[in-house]
Amino acid sequence: MDEDLSEMRTVQATETAFDIVEYLQTENGAKLHEIAEALGLANSTVYHHLNTLLKRRYVTRDGDTYHPGLEFLNVGGLVRDRRRVNRLSESFVEALAEETGEQVQFIVEENGLGYHVYTATGEHATSIDSRPGKRIFLHANAAGKAIVAYDSEERLGEIIDTVGLPALTDHTITDREELIAELEQVREQGYAYNWEEHVEGYCGIAVPIRPEDEVLGALALGGPIERIKNEQSKEALTQRLRETGNEFELELKFPDL
Repeated sequence: MDEDLSEMRTVQATETAFDIVEYLQTENGAKLHEIAEALGLANSTVYHHLNTLLKRRYVTRDGDTYHPGLEFLNVGGLVRDRRRVNRLSESFVEALAEETGEQVQFIVEENGLGYHVYTATGEHATSIDSRPGKRIFLHANAAGKAIVAYDSEERLGEIIDTVGLPALTDHTITDREELIAELEQVREQGYAYNWEEHVEGYCGIAVPIRPEDEVLGALALGGPIERIKNEQSKEALTQRLRETGNEFELELKFPDL
């Protein structure tokens, strides 16, 4: 994180507008009085913000219930496709999902959190919510660990201080020193695991996408622990993931090959 976001001066009206949008997202839609009550705002304040968002197409209304509008999909597509690595990831994600039958994602980091860029689901996959734009904690996810393993100690400290190390399951690493030790192992071996640290019964394997010194994201594969943690499956999937990651890096580094 280049700047401490918590120390930035902000505009209250803009903060309120985004509070409303994020509440609508979390609740999958809400009525005006529900928004006002949840956010501690006057009905009139919420009404004017909603009208502004409606006018700009960032909110839509179905009867008396408001939802985020499709304009966010337009913005999200532009954000995703702005970076070449994101555009290229789609074909590698889809090919690996088809080959392994599992769920595969490409995940990137921004402001100390991970974001799903592309996801593909194989025919045998046990799917979890990994829609484009889905936000995750880096410390509890194989892809997140594959990314932050190459950060400086100072940067890692900033992420931990800002985002924290919340426990998502009984298996989540919540101790700073334990996480640092695991990240050192990730650097040494070139891949990361997640054993039920994000979702009970679900585990993952990930490799960093690092054509040069900078990590651009991580390619990850996940599935039920009974299938993935089996020693033979784990080794085979890890090896295939590393091979695909290497192909991805070569495509980024030498696009004309």
